[in-house]
Amino acid sequence: MKRWLFFFSFWSIGQTYAQTTRLDDLCQVFHLPDGKDTTTFIVFGTKEDLKVRKPLFLFRQGSQPMPLIVQDSGKYYIIASPFHFRPYKNSYHFVMVQKPGVRLVATQQFLDNYQKAMHTGNATPEFISQKYIENNYRERYVAQCNQVINYLVKQPWVDTRKVVFCGGSEGFTVGADLVANYNRYITHTILFSGHAGRRFENPIYSTRQQIEKGEISAEEGQKQIESLYAWWADIQKHPTALTNSPGDTYRAWKSFSIRNLDNLLRINTPLYIAYGTADKEIAPGLDYLPLEFIEHGKANLTLKAYHDHDHQFFKLKRDSTRQIIDKEYNGEAVAKEWMEWLDQNPIKTSLK
Repeated sequence: MKRWLFFFSFWSIGQTYAQTTRLDDLCQVFHLPDGKDTTTFIVFGTKEDLKVRKPLFLFRQGSQPMPLIVQDSGKYYIIASPFHFRPYKNSYHFVMVQKPGVRLVATQQFLDNYQKAMHTGNATPEFISQKYIENNYRERYVAQCNQVINYLVKQPWVDTRKVVFCGGSEGFTVGADLVANYNRYITHTILFSGHAGRRFENPIYSTRQQIEKGEISAEEGQKQIESLYAWWADIQKHPTALTNSPGDTYRAWKSFSIRNLDNLLRINTPLYIAYGTADKEIAPGLDYLPLEFIEHGKANLTLKAYHDHDHQFFKLKRDSTRQIIDKEYNGEAVAKEWMEWLDQNPIKTSLK
């Protein structure tokens, strides 16, 4: 069977002008007891920033066991996120939650080695720990985010009239579930680059595209699709197994392959969804999303499509034959529009 690697990572080392030689000057680290484990999260800013009452903005990263903080050149600490927090630090407390079994801080050299290991298929426990594998499923991440928000809304420096959840790719699925079914404090939701349907639809779609492009024969492609159906059937029989199936465990595939549309339609507070039209496994389902909201009489959706942008909001540059020759990151402009949307939406009465 073809080895399917669907990581849906959405992160970049972008906080270059937020870098500092002291971690405590960049963010504050919190640890919450979680049964026999601990939930760790960071709040962007200094200790002095925690004396200022501001709304909450929880950003949930995409997939892969990536650190929240990068130590560049063994000296500067940088937050790993797809957009800069600093321009908006006076408006929100920005929060990120560490995944279990993933180091909080990593050097740039570690990340370079990790990327090489992933490309060669030699990712050792140094990069992907057993603890991460055991905890890499939707329900665990939803519980983490829920615990962190429930803790933070009780702090005097958090203005609970506006509590924002923002998540992309894997964070799209986590956020849709969290907001729809668990956390009553969240007032505004921003989701991006996520599937309206099931994650497991992606390898089927990719195989069909390979057939259409002539990269594989129709016969070979159909056999691959049939094998994917058989694989999905086996996952249903063993939904919590940590079997290292292609690209992920059975538990992760099952957990992240819920139908996101069902949860999206349960959200009644303001919802903003953004995506790139060149994100071919994602865009078609999101293109049709307004039809579902209209049919259900819901008017809380703002949908923003970015023409010829990919999964990570890189604007694709093409030649006269429409072949991709380059790309340019546009994530900062995308995030700016999220923030403008938040400014245009009213806050609600505090639930404290």
